[in-house]
Amino acid sequence: MKKYKYILILLFVFGGIISCDMDDTLEEKAKDFLSPDNSYTDKAGFESALANIYLTIRTDMYANSDSPDNFDMLGGDVDFAAKQVSKTTWNEYFYWNTLNADSNFAEKWWTRFYNWIYQANTIIDRADDDGASWDSDDDKNAIIGEAKFLRAWAYHFLANMWGGVPLVLEETTSAKFDYSRATQEEVYQQCKDDLEYAVQWMPTVDELKGGRAPRAAAWHLLSEVDICLEDYDGAITAASKVIDDSNFYLMTERFGQWTDFQFNGYDYRGEYETWGDVYWDLFQEGNMNWLEGNHEAIWNVEFDVNTLGGGNNSDGGNFVLERWWGGPVAWGLSDINGVTNFLKDTLGGRPIGLIAYGGSTSAWTPVNYTDSIIWEYKDDWDRDIRNSKYNIQRTYYWTNPASKFYGEPITIENTSAPSTNYIYNPACFKKAIPAVHHGLFTDSSSGQGHDGGGIFKDWYLMRLPETYLLRAEAYFRKGESEKAAADINIVRSRAQATSVTAGDIDLDLILDERARELYMEEFRLSTLMRMGKLQEYLMKYNSAVISKSYNLDDHINKLPIPNSEIEANKDAVLEQNTGY
Repeated sequence: MKKYKYILILLFVFGGIISCDMDDTLEEKAKDFLSPDNSYTDKAGFESALANIYLTIRTDMYANSDSPDNFDMLGGDVDFAAKQVSKTTWNEYFYWNTLNADSNFAEKWWTRFYNWIYQANTIIDRADDDGASWDSDDDKNAIIGEAKFLRAWAYHFLANMWGGVPLVLEETTSAKFDYSRATQEEVYQQCKDDLEYAVQWMPTVDELKGGRAPRAAAWHLLSEVDICLEDYDGAITAASKVIDDSNFYLMTERFGQWTDFQFNGYDYRGEYETWGDVYWDLFQEGNMNWLEGNHEAIWNVEFDVNTLGGGNNSDGGNFVLERWWGGPVAWGLSDINGVTNFLKDTLGGRPIGLIAYGGSTSAWTPVNYTDSIIWEYKDDWDRDIRNSKYNIQRTYYWTNPASKFYGEPITIENTSAPSTNYIYNPACFKKAIPAVHHGLFTDSSSGQGHDGGGIFKDWYLMRLPETYLLRAEAYFRKGESEKAAADINIVRSRAQATSVTAGDIDLDLILDERARELYMEEFRLSTLMRMGKLQEYLMKYNSAVISKSYNLDDHINKLPIPNSEIEANKDAVLEQNTGY
């Protein structure tokens, strides 16, 4: 299924022009290495260039390094998760109280987004060059449409997170030092223009081999952009193009490769039982791609343990979501008698969270908002399957048969060093944990296989429930709360959660539902900035902000323009965002 694999090509090599006495100019033509002149010549070359953007997005978003920094757009140190080091202490990541224009985070993502834009601009401009040969205008327009979608994908993050930014819409071939900021509305309008082209020409999902964004992804993104432009009718129409597409529908019955999977529970004792529900199925390896029968998957990044370049540990892949966002390290504990616990293969995972293992303080663990608050809504704790034992683990057990406490819950009283190995049992969202690992490594103590915290799931960039929630947001903002409630209830119905009414609907409810449905999927930081809610949610739910009594003001709803960009832009003023 995963035939559209990423091809890394050299996109930044330029041919030279040399002057000499005998001729005014002598133009060199590269023949034996890749250059823009010989790469952008046919459909295959342009598809390779598109593949490189997808590879860059996959790497930047999820697999740049073996660190929690891979996932710093997903809500860590925001309202989803924190780095907890004691009962009352959290390590900060963003340092919201002192965030400034020298922020490594701001510079990192600014640079990455503009790199995607640079690559997309090159494809768009070169597609119309005389040297490009096309079998049909349809082929050319489809390539341009996909590149424009990817450019809009980058610019919508920039607009959400910084507001107005420079619009660069042509291939950059020389240094430029006089950029100026467009307004936020102009940036969103450019996204809209690109997406309106993309939805005419991008392939539909049934025409693709996987790994690429289909036309539905452009409609989905256009819905969000139209909300930002306050074109709520346009947002509703765009979302409806996806929702009404027969290729897409919510999975309401168990499906895929794991419906017969059995497990004897997190204590690894007792009788085996059928394990999982339809929401659990959505996050199992081999189930997450549209081509694998998952009809709510709109756009995924792809990982494959058996393919060179597929993201596996042996070739330097770093999709280590299990390792850095997988919950406490129950496998690293010792009981009061000094007997070490066992790492288990099946549904165990190899996270390094909290302080449970060697004082590790690096991994993300859920805060109260995602651990408990959102699940208490309408007394749905035991009804909402997204909070079921299959999807969230809250109790951890001694799994070494040599322990006196084998099969019993881990508590402060039966750990060897309760002051340093304090277990809070925060929610471990099992989305990140494979049912069974590939066994790339073997644990020396238990003899169980594990993958070093790496996973090989085709992770979601866009999934249909978010489309419903975008349309619900547009309906609410338009003043049609009954229709907003209907859309939210479609998502909640699949989760077997209590229905909401029109009177329940506000932006907070929509954000709560996004949290329940899209935890570890949505780019939460961008969402809160888009909605102007970041400062409010930091003050309400961020553990470090609350414990340290920070008084943040609303300038924090936008990131600072990196000082490095302002200083390099020597021929014009690149104005800084207010408050920095």
